Parts: sequence; C-alpha cells; structure tokens
Amino acid sequence: MQRASEAWHLRVIGRTWQQIADECGYANPSNAHRAVMRFAGTVPDPAPDELRRLWRHRMELLWSLAVRDATKARPGALRAGVAIADRAAKLGGLDVPQAHILVTPTETQYQMLVERILGAGAHTVDTEHDVLELPVPESGPLTGTVNHAAAGSSASSNPSTSATS
Repeated sequence: MQRASEAWHLRVIGRTWQQIADECGYANPSNAHRAVMRFAGTVPDPAPDELRRLWRHRMELLWSLAVRDATKARPGALRAGVAIADRAAKLGGLDVPQAHILVTPTETQYQMLVERILGAGAHTVDTEHDVLELPVPESGPLTGTVNHAAAGSSASSNPSTSATS
C-alpha cells in the first residue's frame, strides 16, 4: 500500500510510468500503472506546471537526438528538429500571437497629420489624369448579377446560379 501511494504521488508530480517503476521497485511500467489503479481507482493527471516541465525535459532529449541525427545527415532529422523546435516554442509561449491594434484617425487627426507632413518639407504636385469612360454592362461576370425578371419567372433567385439552369 505504501509503494502504491508513492507511485501515485510520483505520477501526480509528472513522472513517467517507467520512472515510477524504477523508483518504487516495480518490475515494469504496467505493474506500476496497475498498482496505482488498485490504490486510487484512477490514474491522476499531473498538474499543468508539472506537465510543462516534464515536456520541456522530453523535448530537450528529443532535440539532442534530432541534432545528432542531423549532423549524421539521417533522412527526416531536419524535419523532426523543426517539429520539435516548433512544439517547444509553443510550449514556452514564444509563438503567442502579437496584438495588432488598428486605430482609425478622426478627420481632424488626419488633417493634422497631413499638415505636419507637408510642414516637414513634403510637397504635392497637382496633376490631372484622364478618366476612361467605359460602358457598364447590365449583367454578367463584371457585375455578378443577372436580370432575373428578364430571364423568366422560373429563374433561380440565387445570383451565383445561371439564369438558364
């Protein structure tokens, strides 16, 4: 009973079943797991901080293996290293999205900005540009609409379908 209680405690703090078996004297990880199940009726989940610490240690081990394999030019080693680095960055909070703040200036603020830019030596050039006058089609791919009344009463009211369907 004492050994199972110790095994339960070790699991709570994040030890692997192999580590628990080694520390408590079980023949294998399965026996340690069964003892904890008989003792507590359930398998405890480690606390989140302990899990993070455990996974950091695991990723350090995996990283060292990936580096070793990459230096030996083993296939897939770089991909594994990138995956480990990506996961470690997420676990460590390095990939937290950056906050983007969008500010829309008022008309007065915009005018003050323009005046400050122009006052700093910027200059404007007044030019006129010719505007092409093109006919606007009543329907078709440019407008995205179809005149359904002209197509008949049985036409679909969905503008994404053809009037002839």
